[in-house]
Amino acid sequence: MAIFAFVFIFLALVFVYNVISTIVRKYLRGTLTGMDEIPALGLLRGKDLKISGTAVVCGGSIAGLLSARVCADHFETVVMVEPEESVTRPDDHHHDEKSSSVAQKRSRVPQYNSYHGYQAFMTLAVRKWFPNFDHEVVKAGARVVSADTKFHVAGVPIEAPWHQYTANNFPTITTLTRAGLETRLRRLVLATCPNVKYVPGAVISLVRSESSGDAIDSVRVRSRDGEESNIPATLVIDCTGPARGGFKWLQNPSFTSTSGTEQQVSPLPLEALKHTYDPKMAYTTCAFDVPPALMSPIKALGFPEDFATAGLLYVSAADPSTDSRNVIIGMKGESSVQFACGGWDVRERMTSIADIKKFLSEMVVLRPVPDWIFRRLELFEQEKVPATYVYARCPPSVYIQYHLAKNIPSNFIAIGDSVLTLNPVRGQGCTKACVEAVTLNSLPIKCAATPTGNTKGTGNLLPKDFSRNFFHLQAKRTGALWSVATYKSEDYAWKTTTPAKGDSLESGAWKRAYGKALLQLAIKDRDVSAVFWHAGNWLTPSTELFSPIIILKLAWMQVSGCFGL
Repeated sequence: MAIFAFVFIFLALVFVYNVISTIVRKYLRGTLTGMDEIPALGLLRGKDLKISGTAVVCGGSIAGLLSARVCADHFETVVMVEPEESVTRPDDHHHDEKSSSVAQKRSRVPQYNSYHGYQAFMTLAVRKWFPNFDHEVVKAGARVVSADTKFHVAGVPIEAPWHQYTANNFPTITTLTRAGLETRLRRLVLATCPNVKYVPGAVISLVRSESSGDAIDSVRVRSRDGEESNIPATLVIDCTGPARGGFKWLQNPSFTSTSGTEQQVSPLPLEALKHTYDPKMAYTTCAFDVPPALMSPIKALGFPEDFATAGLLYVSAADPSTDSRNVIIGMKGESSVQFACGGWDVRERMTSIADIKKFLSEMVVLRPVPDWIFRRLELFEQEKVPATYVYARCPPSVYIQYHLAKNIPSNFIAIGDSVLTLNPVRGQGCTKACVEAVTLNSLPIKCAATPTGNTKGTGNLLPKDFSRNFFHLQAKRTGALWSVATYKSEDYAWKTTTPAKGDSLESGAWKRAYGKALLQLAIKDRDVSAVFWHAGNWLTPSTELFSPIIILKLAWMQVSGCFGL
């Protein structure tokens, strides 16, 4: 009887654990990711249900375009104010199909014409907004490929979770230059959203509402010929990227009423909410334009993928305890191969194939860099394949913690790099902006007819807590990347990093130790590797990496290692 009682109690505990685990995981997934909100993307409000007035999007890059697409479903009018002339020309919006990217370069975006991979979350979301997205980006030279990124740590592969999917439903990612993605998104937004329009110029200030001091009435814009005008705004979204326009406008003494009468409103003390640290990273992007005649010789060298359909070929991140160098190798378009080599305190600028081979040879790895990579480079060198080398130093990481501000206007939000910039190792910048755009979409859906005082129109208006609700949810989802449990943990592993005020390089040491053990476990356990992979693609919250099951597996790995079991 004692045995039966024990079995019964054990099964009951397992049942209770599974129930509680399911509830907690569902809550964390809903709170920390936007996965549950993707099905609601692109659902157009009825004409009579749209929010009155204009949503003004300040900046027309990736964050601005995704924000405009969201607002087009919820607001009567959307205006995108774009200061860079090259991206407001009609020929850029409607370029011919042979143009794979815009010729000009975003002045604040390094590696603008370099190859990028965009996580599975972003591909899922953008397909909901634009059902013909795949077709459009493929015309621009993109590849929509499996989300198996061939990821390695110190040369050791971390297996993608093919065992959890069938071959036909494995998540996909989009690989495309930043210029190509931005151009196609702009074309799709303008083609599918007739209530979105561009205004060339720069936002220079915000105008406070006369009737409600806690809201913005309009934005003041200066055109390229120097003329200034006001655009009435029901919602203002700062998508100015590293320029962080909103951070400056909100502290500007000219943030007054429409009549110009000074109000007794103190400048927002936002400077205390701006945090920064410098990981001192740099990298060189090397692109080789392979002639068609070399395709067959390359395959003969043991090329591991179908050249015509390959995306990422090899990605190896450094083990912070032994090395600081990372490499990403992938296809850029139909016949270009790109190497991105760099890391923390990497000072050498690569200008030749010999430099790339030296970089790869000096990486500290547990398993050697595959020989086919060196054979390919030797062939490129022998055949004098044309190459370009672009060097970039990464700017400091910055986080403006708007969610802690006390008197942010109720109809102001900020998205993308205008709030948070991080090192580019994980390539999550655009996906971060996408997660925030999905978050934005979930809030207008819940809007009731609650006046804010910033418009005299009728209809559905933004509630007074709109901005506060957005920034708090944003902080939980993308703001969590700032903590010592994520990016800081990696960056603080290097003595060359300048830490944030109040931190030391010892901050996050526990996470570095945990992360190293976790990666060792992921190499052996494909289910743990699957959690690692899903979190990296924003398909599940990173809290899954701290689940009781994984912690128990880590404990067993340590115990068995100590006793040689």
